[in-house]
Amino acid sequence: MKPRLTELRLTEFKTFSEATLPLGRMTTLIGRNSSGKSNALDGLEVLSRLATGADLVDALDSRRGDEGPLRGGVEGCPPHGMDRFRLGCTILANAFDGDHDYLRLDVTIQVRPEPEIISESLVGVSEKRHAARKSVNRTTRELFRTTDARPGSGTVDATWHSGRRGRTPEASFQSTRLLTSQLPLRLGDTKAEWQVADAAQDALKTLRGVFHLDPVPHLMRQYVPSRDIRLRRTAENLSAVVDHLAKHDPERFRQLISHVRGLVEHEVTGIEIIRSQLDDVMLALREDGAITPAREMSDGLLRFAAIATSLLREGQDLDLGARGMEGDRRSPTLVIEELENGLHPSQASQILGLVKQATQEDASQVIFTTHSPALLSALEPEDHRHVVVCSRDRETGLSHLRQLPEMDGYPSLMAQGDLGTVVTSGLLEQASARPRDFTEFDRLMGIS
Repeated sequence: MKPRLTELRLTEFKTFSEATLPLGRMTTLIGRNSSGKSNALDGLEVLSRLATGADLVDALDSRRGDEGPLRGGVEGCPPHGMDRFRLGCTILANAFDGDHDYLRLDVTIQVRPEPEIISESLVGVSEKRHAARKSVNRTTRELFRTTDARPGSGTVDATWHSGRRGRTPEASFQSTRLLTSQLPLRLGDTKAEWQVADAAQDALKTLRGVFHLDPVPHLMRQYVPSRDIRLRRTAENLSAVVDHLAKHDPERFRQLISHVRGLVEHEVTGIEIIRSQLDDVMLALREDGAITPAREMSDGLLRFAAIATSLLREGQDLDLGARGMEGDRRSPTLVIEELENGLHPSQASQILGLVKQATQEDASQVIFTTHSPALLSALEPEDHRHVVVCSRDRETGLSHLRQLPEMDGYPSLMAQGDLGTVVTSGLLEQASARPRDFTEFDRLMGIS
């Protein structure tokens, strides 16, 4: 089993307070514009960037590299009126003995006068299931936590589990970098410390595997060096990636051709690679007896090709920048906003099928947002448990997250039509805004 994210905690972050985003193999995040969907994904992006061990300001404000600054930068992370923000996540990992093992990482960052970490903890939760008793024995162990923050000093004290009775080691860490990223270099004297170091590495690798794919079609219409084979966030080097796919994974290359054929109305007989004298490459389609280069393809087709390529490759060969590690075969977490952007509604089931294929057998994890009724209607009933509805309270301005099956009146809502129809009719927003009424339940239970 490869480690993967199971939960994102938005404790105090942008428009969220004490909110939790549950994460499955395929998670669909829906909600109206400005409801907070992008804010939630920004929270995951913050943790992913910090997992590289980079300085807080460099990680969130720097304009270097493909990522650019986080939306709003570090100053935009705290909720309005606050000078700090709190985030956390839960990771299904392999660090301890047990049927299922989880790691909980939580961090609090103060942004003024200078950004620095004032609190951080890493907790291990081990579960052992007893089939005969139909019970779960859960053991929680604090692996690492800060003990004393000295704002402005550049350091923060922390302690960790060493397995030694009567002795709790403590040391100072840089407060401008994620402490968990500094932890593995400090440990190793005892078996317990090696275990804590392994847990920290599991958490860091999983977070560094988050990849926000945001294809930009106009950047994909140029020649690129054929050696540039790790897909970038903007997919500007798609031509080189597809060239590499054709040479080293012919079966998936054939699948890509098949999916592109299913996208367009005219006949496509193949995907070609135009090569310059300098060994730069450009993607092209062979259609109707002619060659159509990438510079003449539609935005929707190029965007679909980028998403399809990343999904067919199950998230491998991604340009993770500072997050990447040579030879690391982790399960990546692909984040795609507006998955259906540029696609005709009739292609909804096709792109959804690609997502499901990519998330099978621990291959990868996919989180996507959508406004497409057609795509939502293509979801199977079993997919609904990983559909999360994001809404925003008009009075408080706070965003809320709820799993679709937990919405009030979910069965009756689904009885009125498929999910796309329910969303289009506005019934879902009405259910989200309506306070939960337990009066009838209380009456039946004899509760006054």
